[in-house]
Amino acid sequence: MRRETTAAVEAMAPKLVRLGKAGLAPAVIWIAHFFYGAAVPLAALILSACLLAVLAGLLLSTETRRNLDRLSLSWPIICLFAAVLLIALATLTPWAPGGSHPIWDWSGATASSTMDRSATVLEILKLIGLAASFVIGTVLGARGETGRSLYAAILGVGGVYALFSLVVFLSSAASGPSGNRLAGGFESANVAGSLFGVLLIMAIAWALRAWRGMPGTFLAQRTTAIAPTLALILLALGCLLLTASRGAIGATGLALALFFGWAAMDNRGSRWPTIAAGALVISVAAVVYMQGNTLFVDRFGAMTGDTTRADLLEPHWDAFLRAPLFGYGLGTWSEVNNQIMTSQNFDALSATVILHNVYVQWLEEAGIIGAAPMFLLIAVILGATGWRAYRRRRNRALIVGLLLATLVVLLHAAVDVSLNTPSFCAFWALLLGLGFGLSQAPSRSS
Repeated sequence: MRRETTAAVEAMAPKLVRLGKAGLAPAVIWIAHFFYGAAVPLAALILSACLLAVLAGLLLSTETRRNLDRLSLSWPIICLFAAVLLIALATLTPWAPGGSHPIWDWSGATASSTMDRSATVLEILKLIGLAASFVIGTVLGARGETGRSLYAAILGVGGVYALFSLVVFLSSAASGPSGNRLAGGFESANVAGSLFGVLLIMAIAWALRAWRGMPGTFLAQRTTAIAPTLALILLALGCLLLTASRGAIGATGLALALFFGWAAMDNRGSRWPTIAAGALVISVAAVVYMQGNTLFVDRFGAMTGDTTRADLLEPHWDAFLRAPLFGYGLGTWSEVNNQIMTSQNFDALSATVILHNVYVQWLEEAGIIGAAPMFLLIAVILGATGWRAYRRRRNRALIVGLLLATLVVLLHAAVDVSLNTPSFCAFWALLLGLGFGLSQAPSRSS
C-alpha cells in the first residue's frame, strides 16, 4: 500500500510542478485584478515588472527557448510590435512628422510630439509588460502539456477569484463606484463582466474537451469527472449576470451561440449532447434573469435612454480627425478630453476619465500610423491561431474557446473600458499567447 502511494505521488509530482510553474503568471494577474485592475500607474508598473520576472525565469530553461524558436510567424509579430514601440518613442521627440505639439512652444519646455511625455513613457512600459504576458502564454502553449496546464491554472485561479468576489459581494462588504453590481476588485463592474464572460467561455471549452475525451464511459461517470468544471461554469455565469454589464452579457451570449454551433458541426456523430448542453446553459441564464432581482433587468430596459457614450464618442472622433496620422501621444486621453471640453459637451466629457471605445482611443492617441501596426499585430496573431485550429484537431476545443473568449473582449471593448484596464489587458495578452502557442504545439506533446 505504501509503495503504491509513493508511486502515485511520484507520478503526480511532474504534473504538480508543471501546474505550479504555469500558475505563476495567472496568479500575478488575478491578484492585480483585486487592486482595481492595476489602474494606478505604480501598480501597473509593478505588474509589468512581475510579468517580466516570470518570463525571465521561464527563459532560463533551454527547452523553453527551443520551443520559442520553433514557432512560426514569430518575426512578423516581433517586427509589428517593434513598430508600435518605435512610433511611440518617436512621439517623445520633436522629430515625428507633424513636429512638436504647440503646447510645448507655449510652455517653453522641451518640445515633443506627444502632449504628455510621462504618460507616453508609462504606456510604453505597460506595452512591454503586455508583451511579456503574451510571450509567457506562447512559451507555455508551445508544448501541449504545459499549454493545458496553463489553461487549467487560469481556470483554477479564476474559480477562486470568482468565488471570493461573490462572497464579498453577497456579504455587502463591497461598496464602491459600481454600487450594487459585482465588480470583483475592479473599479468598474463592466470590466468584471468581460472577465467572467471570458472565464465562462473557457470553462465550457474545457468541459467539452474533457467530455469528448471519455468515449464509451457512462453518462454518470462523465458528469462526475467534469463536475468541478460544471461548478465553475455556473459560478462564472452567476458572477457575469451579477455584474449587470449589458455589453459583456450580450458579447458572451453571442460567443456562446457561436461556440455551441461550432461544437455541434465539429462533432456530427454526437451533436445532440452539445445542443442540449447549450440549451441548459441558456435556460439557467434565463431562469436567473426571470427570477432574480431587477439589477440587470432594469439595466437592459434602460438601454434606449443611454446616450452618454455616444455623446462622449463624437467630440473625440472629431479630435482624431484633427490629428489623424500620429495623434496626440499614447496616454494623453485626459489632456485631449480637457482641451475639447465645452459648455455643450461638458456633461458627457466630465462624467468619465476614459473613453468607452478602445479603438477610437488608440486612433486618437497614436493616430493611424501608430494604431495600424497594433491592429495588424492582433489580426496576425488571431488569424494564425484560427487557421491552425481549422487545420488541426489537436486541442481544437480549447483554441476555439480562446478565440471566442477574445471575441468577447473585442466586442465589449467597443463600448466599455476593459482594454483600458492594465491587469485585464495582461490577462488577454496571456490568452492570445496561449492560443498562438497551443495551435502550434507538436503532436507528440499534445
